[in-house]
Amino acid sequence: MILLWSILLYIILSLLMIYLGAATIYLLGLALAYLLLRERNPGPVDPLNRFAILVPAHNEELLIGNLCESLMQVDYPKNNFKIFIIADNCSDQTADICRQYPLLVLERYDPEQGGKGQALAWGLRQVDLDQFDAVFMVDADNVVDPSILCELSRMLNQGQQAIQCYNAVGNRDDSWFTQLLYVTRTIGNLLYHEAKFRLGLSSYLMGNGLCFRSELLQSRGWTAFSAGEDWEYYAQLVEKNIMIGFAAKAKVFHQESRSLNQATSQRLRWSSGRFSIAKTMGVRIFKKGLMDRNWRLLDASLPLIFPNYSLQISLTLVALTLTFLLQSTTSKSFFAVTFLGFLAGQFLLFLTGAFIAGSPGKILCAVLYVPSFLVWKSVIDALCFSGLYRSRKWVRTRRHQS
Repeated sequence: MILLWSILLYIILSLLMIYLGAATIYLLGLALAYLLLRERNPGPVDPLNRFAILVPAHNEELLIGNLCESLMQVDYPKNNFKIFIIADNCSDQTADICRQYPLLVLERYDPEQGGKGQALAWGLRQVDLDQFDAVFMVDADNVVDPSILCELSRMLNQGQQAIQCYNAVGNRDDSWFTQLLYVTRTIGNLLYHEAKFRLGLSSYLMGNGLCFRSELLQSRGWTAFSAGEDWEYYAQLVEKNIMIGFAAKAKVFHQESRSLNQATSQRLRWSSGRFSIAKTMGVRIFKKGLMDRNWRLLDASLPLIFPNYSLQISLTLVALTLTFLLQSTTSKSFFAVTFLGFLAGQFLLFLTGAFIAGSPGKILCAVLYVPSFLVWKSVIDALCFSGLYRSRKWVRTRRHQS
């Protein structure tokens, strides 16, 4: 029995070493690419593309006025874009607030078909896409950079069909939680997405700040309705070899939750959706990339297969703890040193992101809460991966005034 347990432990640790090693080296390689490779030529803004701006909104009266104000300040010819607010099953003043601005409010009442994916699909059917070159989608709790449409027009003129914007935290100073998320979003946006773009690889969709050519949406529509509609649509696109560009200078600033309690329902939904798509489509896309020797497609499957940054750290800590159960001193030392090396690499990545993010004093205070954050996130990931939690109904994240 002891021998069987020992063999099983060796197998588990060896698999974790290969999996976490590949994921850690991949992240560090992308970070190095960002630091070494020059920014790609942004290209011309002209010809100016025509945009339909689509905003799905469910009971967003608290913050949607901020988004409307920021959209009014976009530095782009007014006759080249039109704003559509999808007031989706609203029971508050969302629609009335939006009507105070020069935009079109589309009211939808279908409680049986709720959720962001359904709202987007319905909204796209209400818009005459022949009048526009592209559709820009942004969540209602955001504000946008004034130059966002100029930057997206540059990307479209380069031939991009689908674009992910820089998805930034707009309320960094709200709490330790938002400070940590600001650093991890900096890592994600620059050391991951921008690095992949400079290497000619595909980004993935983050559910907010999305832009698609009208022809793409006319041919495909919006066909993702799961709890992880962004991951689902991303997987559908890359499986058809439609890669995602990244616009580092096209920034949207969303309101992040300011506490673990406020963020829990949202993260449960996100994790449940991501793991579901990873199981049903991630491995399939990975195999397709291998069989077709399509390295861009193979790379595009990795965001679905590899663990997210916090889960990567948590799994490495679990693996390091398991090494102390080994009997052999030599094996114990080998595995311990290897997993400690992975942790060092993951910590180096955090330091790089913190340096780029700035305000080291605020980040240092937030780092004290990292153990609590990792435990909280690990529980969420474990519940969703195991299937003990499955998001069956969309629940809007509670909003607050910063």
